Amino acid sequence: MLQTLDCVEPDYNLGKGVRCVMLTRKFLEKKSKTSKNFLNKITGRPVQLMEQVHGVNIRTVSSYLNKSLEETDGIFTKSSNFSLGVRTADCIPLALSSADGREIALLHVGWKGLCDGIIESFLAKYLISKKQYNAWIGPCISIDNYEVGKEVYDSFCQRDPEAEINFKTLNKEKWKFDLRTEAARRLKEGNVNVWSSKDCTFKNEELYYSYRNNQSKGRMITLIWRNDEK
Repeated sequence: MLQTLDCVEPDYNLGKGVRCVMLTRKFLEKKSKTSKNFLNKITGRPVQLMEQVHGVNIRTVSSYLNKSLEETDGIFTKSSNFSLGVRTADCIPLALSSADGREIALLHVGWKGLCDGIIESFLAKYLISKKQYNAWIGPCISIDNYEVGKEVYDSFCQRDPEAEINFKTLNKEKWKFDLRTEAARRLKEGNVNVWSSKDCTFKNEELYYSYRNNQSKGRMITLIWRNDEK
């Protein structure tokens, strides 16, 4: 059903029986359909979406709710009866799975959520089982195209001086920020195996929406789901 330019996905298995895909701009605009019913056909099950607010709230969901989760930037489940979905442009769609495929999660990670600790919140809440976790950082804006000001730089470096390594100084008021690598650093500190897409949403207008590039209101959709063992 999905062709080469329709989606981007990890080159490896996040977990046993787990599938993860990002639906591209090219695909979404070609189909002109982003309704839940359309997404359900791709995964073969309902899609649980979120009303994202650049926060750190992560919800555990055991059964499908026929509405988007309000003020939520992360979903965790052990269920195979529904899939998880997140909408992003330049922010990170962060997909996670236990190696055995019995636990999956999907986070929306922008600079504010990252700085405020959404990854640390996930690690503290869900990695107490000591299971091995794998993560995929999907396409997002690259350091070459992500210029930030003093507010962002100070917010990160005052809380965690080690974050400074992922800022490239332009002048006293501006920096380039490596959102992708900073997220990976925090995941690795929690002993999570991390793989990252190298695609930049800012650079490739054919495949990706980018607010930074053209103030696009469109969003890619990343999906993750798990299949029961037969």
